[in-house]
Amino acid sequence: MKRSIASLALALATLAGCAHAGSQGTPSDTLRISQQREPRSLNPAFENGVSAMEWGELIFQYLVKYDDTGRLIGDAATVVPTLANGGISRDGLTITYHLKPGLRFSDGAPLTAADCAFSVEAIMNPANDVQSRYGYDRIAKAEAPDPTTCVFHLKTPFAPLLTLVEAPQGFPILPKHLLAGLPNFNDVPFDQMPVGSGPYRVLGWHRGDRVELEPNPLYYRGAPKIAHLVISFVADSNTAMNQLHTGESDGLFDDQSRGDYPYLKAIPGVVTTATPVNAVGAIIFNTGDPVTSDARVRRALALGLDVRAIIAKTYRGALDSRGAGRGLFIWGYDPKAYPDPAYDPARARAMIEAAGWKLAADGVREKNGRPLDILFVMQAATPGDAAIGNQVQQYLGAIGARVTLKAYEITQFVAPVAQGGPVYGGKFQMALYPFTNGDDPDTTDQFACKNVPPNGYNKSRICDPRIDALLNAARTTYDTTRRQAAYSALQRELAAQMPLILTYQGRELNAFSTRLCGQTTSLSTAFWNVAAWRLCR
Repeated sequence: MKRSIASLALALATLAGCAHAGSQGTPSDTLRISQQREPRSLNPAFENGVSAMEWGELIFQYLVKYDDTGRLIGDAATVVPTLANGGISRDGLTITYHLKPGLRFSDGAPLTAADCAFSVEAIMNPANDVQSRYGYDRIAKAEAPDPTTCVFHLKTPFAPLLTLVEAPQGFPILPKHLLAGLPNFNDVPFDQMPVGSGPYRVLGWHRGDRVELEPNPLYYRGAPKIAHLVISFVADSNTAMNQLHTGESDGLFDDQSRGDYPYLKAIPGVVTTATPVNAVGAIIFNTGDPVTSDARVRRALALGLDVRAIIAKTYRGALDSRGAGRGLFIWGYDPKAYPDPAYDPARARAMIEAAGWKLAADGVREKNGRPLDILFVMQAATPGDAAIGNQVQQYLGAIGARVTLKAYEITQFVAPVAQGGPVYGGKFQMALYPFTNGDDPDTTDQFACKNVPPNGYNKSRICDPRIDALLNAARTTYDTTRRQAAYSALQRELAAQMPLILTYQGRELNAFSTRLCGQTTSLSTAFWNVAAWRLCR
């Protein structure tokens, strides 16, 4: 079906002579970008992963962010603190940022170190329903000794802080003058019409359709050159591709159906990129569920899946399962400690048999009268996810597991516990859940006991004192060699316990019209340099 739709659209685009935005009623000074997911809030404190970074980069500023060469650079801060420049104290307990002078929020109020200190307090306020406080909870005190100096006093040395606190992996700098007087900001006008100091400001959010933005004239680098930026929400990837063909859209951001890659590359007048990022595809086991709480069962189910074949068949070259651990552990990745998933159905059957699950007459295994039923949850309206789900169902059926597939609309799928999200609420045995871990090999938020939802992103609910000890050893030293040794040991432990199967290193799949110039992609998404974009034709 997808091939026929894409082929038809390609033929129409060819006949139309490569239409571009402006020919379909869109003003020539407007850039319209489609994406599948609509945020639940434009306050990044309520978002996570790519969505939090997207709106953080568009509307707000961080202290630091990543450029397109992989370097951590100053954003609101002049430089990245280090031991060498004195920004990190010798005992590792104090980190000091110096802000660029003259920063302002889009309403004209000055951005000062007091806003940086307040932003830490806001995230740590238990009345605010943020999804994670990881990193922020390592700060004993945030203070602003003067308007351009922000100081974080840490409870213990904490190496990942630079990429977590007021950085794209965490949350941006929030305006104290607008939010400090509120008991919480869970449901306030700011969440729909936020005020930040980033390159764009919000004109309006038309729920279910689009967010419209205009340049922030007070942005410290000067107002962006593109006069109108429209982020449209198009859940269906086929529709989004057709809009690129016809010129109704100038871009498709972070396409979730990676199998679209060859079709996107065939669209005339469009540049398609698949940029490796610090993210992974994952099949997550619920270790708190009676069926998948046994590590033997988890390892058996993993051995029953030909991950390499599944990814190759589903994504047609856009993604590769080899070295998937690099997307999670970055420079700390150790392929010997954390090898790619093996496919060994005979061993899988023997292992699950040894765990007490015996094959019944109907071909489904049972234990103590209970069938081996697996609820496999995933995102709806994403053909690649549906294809993976169907293959998982077939592979695991061959070793005696009965898999039921259940798809959720994306906003519901990623919703926090309080809003009934199936993953964060633990309503699954297996979940297909790609995620962005962040810009440091630290995986505390994914695997530590204290970060089980609703207190973080430990979606597998794994809780083991050995894992906690290794995570602590790695994050409390600034010595890279010692951190690497701890991460290697951690990866051996995770390979043995198998709380999740890593299926690929993530790639941010973007497609932009050739009428857009200056766009590049970094670890901080395609929007990291949106202020430098311009319409070149």
